[in-house]
Amino acid sequence: LPWIKEGATGNVHKECTVNGTWKTEENSSNVWRNQSECENHSFFKSKEEEVFRHSVLRVLSIVGYSLSFSSLCLAVLIMSLLRKLHCTRNYIHMNLFVSFIFRATAVIIKEVILHVAYTNLPRDEIGWNSYTKSTISFVCKASKVSLEYFVGCNYFWLLVEAIFLHTLLFTAVLTRKRLLKKYMIIGWGTPLLFVIPWTVAKALYENKSCWLNNITWIWWIIRGPLTLSVIVIFCIFLKIIRLLLSKLKAEQVKFTDYRYSLARATLVLIPLLGVHEIVFTLIIDESVEGSNRYARNVVHLTLSSFQGLLVAVLYCFANGEVRLVTTFEL
Repeated sequence: LPWIKEGATGNVHKECTVNGTWKTEENSSNVWRNQSECENHSFFKSKEEEVFRHSVLRVLSIVGYSLSFSSLCLAVLIMSLLRKLHCTRNYIHMNLFVSFIFRATAVIIKEVILHVAYTNLPRDEIGWNSYTKSTISFVCKASKVSLEYFVGCNYFWLLVEAIFLHTLLFTAVLTRKRLLKKYMIIGWGTPLLFVIPWTVAKALYENKSCWLNNITWIWWIIRGPLTLSVIVIFCIFLKIIRLLLSKLKAEQVKFTDYRYSLARATLVLIPLLGVHEIVFTLIIDESVEGSNRYARNVVHLTLSSFQGLLVAVLYCFANGEVRLVTTFEL
């Protein structure tokens, strides 16, 4: 084929019928062939662009979660060793940090497993049959389940942070230590209530590949509770901002100072409570296509992967209380 450049790849396809004969063209005895890969110079261009986009997202994910992982591990170590920081508020912060650590670990492990699973794939029927039943397939599915559980834990520890902050500001609760056990159940236990049913539904109705594809109703088993948690967090966030606004006005702070204080408090609360998730709850994957979906995923993945790093910096490394205690201990 003279129009094919040296080194180019492309296949001509024929179809074998159930009778063991080649499929023929309609109203003809000529064998049907699909040679669009060879005739169209840009046949693979869209696929190549898609692969490149996935590679960018994968690298961005690994870099963001790796930085979050290392910074959060250091933050947990610091807050664990400094006994003067041991209180209900910081215990909740530490559990949130740990949920971020587990989430980052699960994401990185999933990426490694997917890279191994989709490298050197079998090229014959016997190989595929053994591959789908192999250990790597089970490990791949197990990593997906673990990822969904730890993502759920992360969302619900963000919810716990919001609930605790609301409790401090709007109620007079004296037995806060007793609340910690309830918070632990909410943060680590609640995700089991929807991850287990999702796992069972996947095994029964969509037991394919590494469980990366999602049937809408099955995916909503997980998406529903997470969406509800994000909405509750956002409502609490608005209530807290309204309270801060009224207090700043009551203290008769200068307009520029009051605006600065409110903006600073808002920016500090956003990563702690994961308020940015409300945007991506409204703009879901199904509502956008093409380059818009890619842009949405880049922004969402950047905020999600680097969120742990921001939380570690704001609530540990740059925290006045932590720095004061650290200086005193040293």
